[in-house]
Parts: sequence; C-alpha cells; structure tokens
Amino acid sequence: MRCKIKIGSVSILILLMMNACLFAQEQIIPLRTNATIQSYLKNNPAERAKRVAASDTLILPFIDDFSRRGIYPTDSLWEDRDVFINSTFADSPFTIGVATFDGLDYAGRPHDSLSSSDAIADYLTSRPIDLSGLQGNTTVWLSFLYQPQGLGDIPETIDSLVLQFKDSSGSWIHMWSLEGKADTAFTRMNIQILGDTFLYKGFQFRFYNIATVNGNRDHWHLDYVILNKNTVANDSIRDNAFINNKPSLLNEFSAMPYKHYASLANPSAAMIPSIIDSVRNLNYGGTSITYVAEILNEQGSIEFASTPSTQGSASNTDIQYSTPLSYSFPTNLGVDSTSFLLKTYFSQPGINSNAYNDTSYHTQYFHNYYAYDDGSAEVAYGITGNTDVKLAYKFDVKMADTLRGVQIYFNPVGLNVHTKLFQLAYWNSVDVTSNSDNLVYKMINQKPANVDSINGFATYLFDVLLPVPAGTAYVGIIQNEPQTLYGVGLDRNTDSRSKMFYHVDGFWYQTQVRGSWMIRPIFGDTLGTWVSVDEVNDGIQSFSIFPNPAKSLVKIQADGASNELFSFEIIDLPGSILAEGEFRNSTSVNVEDYSAGLYFIRIRNIKSSSTATRKLLIER
Repeated sequence: MRCKIKIGSVSILILLMMNACLFAQEQIIPLRTNATIQSYLKNNPAERAKRVAASDTLILPFIDDFSRRGIYPTDSLWEDRDVFINSTFADSPFTIGVATFDGLDYAGRPHDSLSSSDAIADYLTSRPIDLSGLQGNTTVWLSFLYQPQGLGDIPETIDSLVLQFKDSSGSWIHMWSLEGKADTAFTRMNIQILGDTFLYKGFQFRFYNIATVNGNRDHWHLDYVILNKNTVANDSIRDNAFINNKPSLLNEFSAMPYKHYASLANPSAAMIPSIIDSVRNLNYGGTSITYVAEILNEQGSIEFASTPSTQGSASNTDIQYSTPLSYSFPTNLGVDSTSFLLKTYFSQPGINSNAYNDTSYHTQYFHNYYAYDDGSAEVAYGITGNTDVKLAYKFDVKMADTLRGVQIYFNPVGLNVHTKLFQLAYWNSVDVTSNSDNLVYKMINQKPANVDSINGFATYLFDVLLPVPAGTAYVGIIQNEPQTLYGVGLDRNTDSRSKMFYHVDGFWYQTQVRGSWMIRPIFGDTLGTWVSVDEVNDGIQSFSIFPNPAKSLVKIQADGASNELFSFEIIDLPGSILAEGEFRNSTSVNVEDYSAGLYFIRIRNIKSSSTATRKLLIER
C-alpha cells in the first residue's frame, strides 16, 4: 500500500507517537534545536556575553532589513537577541535576510524543553527612539513585512505574532497581532503612531511570538522594519537588493571530496555553466545596476572575475543576471581539502542604497564528503511503517575510493532516542521499479547523536574501510524499530528528491518530500593519508601481506598474534567478497585468476571483533 505524504505541524509528541497511515508514512517533524546557532556560539564563545544598553536614543529613520552578516539582530538597533537572523528559513524572501521567531532562546535551545504549552517565546525590542517634537504629527508610521512558516514549521491558530508600543508611562500597549497559519507570501503591515503618549523621547516598539516553547517550531519571519516621519501607509521602500542565497558552483553537489574533483577528466563539466542571480529594484525608478561575480581561493586571491554586467530596470522589477562561468577549480593543489569563496556584488552610480544587501557570499567546500544539502536544516524528515524501515541516499561517486563513514544530522526530539539503535548501511544498488537492492555492508548498534560542532552533524565511522568503485553508491540507515522516533535533518532550500529513497513494509519508494536529507558519505582514510599500500589499523595488532604487488600467491600474516583465530576477506572495488576464510598466525591465498587492479584484504580478530584493512595490488 502506498500512502500519501502528510506534512503538518502538531505537537512533537503526537507526531512521534501516532501512525495516521495504516502502513507507512513520510513525516515532516519540527526541529528540536538550532544547530547553526549552537555551532556559532561554540566557535565564538564571547557572543554568550550579555548586551550593554545603548546610552543614547536613536533618531529617525529606523530601518532594518536584516541583511547584515551574523545570526543576531544588530546591536545598535535592537536590545535583545532571541530571534535568528538568517537567509534560509523564508520562502521566496522579499530581499535577502530575515529575522525568524521560533520556540528557541538566543543559544538555539528550547525556551522550556519540558513544556508542550504555548507561551511567549522570542522578543525583538527596539532601542529607545527619539520621537519628541512630533506631538500632533500624523505622518509617523511603522511598517514591516511578515511571513508565517516559510520553509519551517507552521504556526497553529493558537500561535501568533504580536506588536506592542511602549507609552510614555513605561507600559507596553498591544497594537497588532495575527494568529498562525500556513505559508503565505510576505505581507506588508502599516501601523500609524499617533498621540502624545507615544510621540516622546525614548519610545520603543517590540515584536514577540506566542509559540510552543519546547523546540524550533511555529516560525514567523520578519523583514524590512521601517519607522519614519513624513511618510504615509505603504510608503515606498527605496532600495536595490539581492533576493536569495547563491547556490553551489558544482552542478551536481553542494560539496564533494577534493581528490574526487581533481580526478575528473573534465573538471569544467562538473561546474554550473553560469551564475544565475537576481537583484530587486525597489522603487528607484529607472536605474542601471552593474553586477560582478568573483571567486577567491583560501589565500584571498581572485581566481575568477566576471566581466561587469550592466542592466537597467524600471521600478519594482527584478533584474536577472546570467554570468557565464568560464572557470573550473584547480586540480593540482596537492591538498586533501580546500575551499573557495564566491563573492557577488553590484553597484549603482549616484544611488545611496543599503550597503549590506548589495554583496553576497557563498563558500564552496571540497573536503572529504559528498553533500547535496546547504548545511542548514529547516525541518526534520522521518518514516513510520510496520517493518523494514530504511533510508537510502544515492551518490554518483567520481573515483574508486574507500567509504570511511557517514555524517548524519539527527534531530534531537526531546525523547530519549539516544538509546534507540539503528544500522549504518551501504548499498551498491537500489531499484524502485524492480523493488530490489544489494546491501554491501551494514554496521549495527548505532545510536542517534547530535553534535553542534558542524551544524548538527554527527560522524559515524564504519568499523571497516569499504572499497567503493566509481559510479553509483547508496548510503543511509536501517531503523531497528518501525516507528519514527527521530528525524534526519531536511534542507528545504535544495531539492534532491530524485536521489532519495525509502523502504518500508517490503517495498522501495522514491520520496515525494521536497528537500535534501542531511546525510553525507565520507571517503578516504580520515585517520591519516594512505601512501601506496600502507596499512590502516582499526584497533587490531598489525598484519602483513606479501608480496605486494602480487601475481599468484599472497601470504597474510598476523604479526605477534599468539595463535589467535582470525577471519579474512578479499574484496574487489565494487565491494564483492572474492575469497574468505579463517586462519591462525598466517595463511596463503591464490589470486592468479584475479584481474590486475586494486583489491582490499580485511581481517577480523574473532575474539575481540577488531578489524584492519590493507590495500592489495595485483599485477599481470
């Protein structure tokens, strides 16, 4: 039975406990925390310090479009830092950067992890503003753009976004609120500021949300907050601004191992053909904007600079730029990993625009993993079924290598899921049409873990090094229990549905959920660099294989083994076991029928279960 996808936002406990579909169901689950904030604070511990209040009141105009770099509101404009400044949670943003309200505190943790009730969660409070001398003035307006949910979690009708003004007596007065609802386009709201009770020196306004405070839930997004005089409702916002983040410069992945990229016969074919970008012209009338894209290496040197592209536009139109990318990353750096910075910016002579939203950055990583996601999770994904629940993620591996492990973003849902077990798996084929697969290896007794050092990714290393040929490989998990007790992070800004497969109750399916699972296969020996056929030791005493390279007989010898019992396997690059057996101290294997090439010999101590793997080269 194939069941329709259900996407919703009810309490975490209900989502985790109910099985609305009799057999199987894909589920979208709210996140528990914000790993981006947690990672940022871990790397910038000084940011945990409390803010110091500004000594002077601000003067008009008050404008913030939340495009400044960083995760907290601008200190010179706002008193608190509950909201999350980002460019990933909004759906079709008005301009790049929003302030997101949720159920988390400034550190990315639930305000109250034990509560399932709704309460005031995040505040966004302006610094004091000087409105003195405007008594009787009817031209003072506060305007802002808002969006419920976006790419995150739907705020229910019992949730809300609220605006208050502080009067001259120090009391906070309710001015506007809106109950929760599903994703909509950004809507502009205008509030007129009237009366001597508000038109004074030291006036403040604040937003807050009412949300379920036990997780990263009930999202609202705020943009372009403007307080000014001599204006009217819906007065024009005058700016030119980027709209979206830049995508990966690779046409297939958001990241890949550097040595895999360097191995490509035609690296330029792995690049996107052009950089597509948009600049929004907000009420500047006819204007001419010049756009430039640059790629810089880790030393800050410019590797690529586009020819400046100048285009004109009328008011309230998006200017589309398509910059040919006549460039490919160098393949001769002699390193295991590197990164490059894509910087795009525009200029407009004679126009004093917001300097923060006219420059955008994207870091292109080449480390030891493949990825489709952009590094940020907006929600989590899970499967509920009766039996055989599996997730398999397809990757086109560009060179023969060893699969060392997998990075997974597990959503900490607040239940004790860290005692639940799953199996880490590698398949060399999964076929929905024929409902078949070939499981090459699985590692049992793994537990969900949440690590904030790499945006929430936990690293799982296989207990053996798995040889993987160039071509299709699938990595993922096999759940020990059919019910969804945890979720895998889901990036909603990229879409890898064609690579995402799940298995439940005896059948394989392709996911219908838009996004990218945050699962990343790790390649190579992360414990050191292999040289020729040197050993990689995973906790077993050393063993030798000789001769190496070999042509006929290969001797496997456990050094100093004291007559202990070992098993051995000879494995080819596709992952097939060609020979296996047991021995004490040493054994010989005939390989004269094997084709020339690279193979692996893996031995296991029967008593301790520790393993080790060596490369074997066969010549003809």
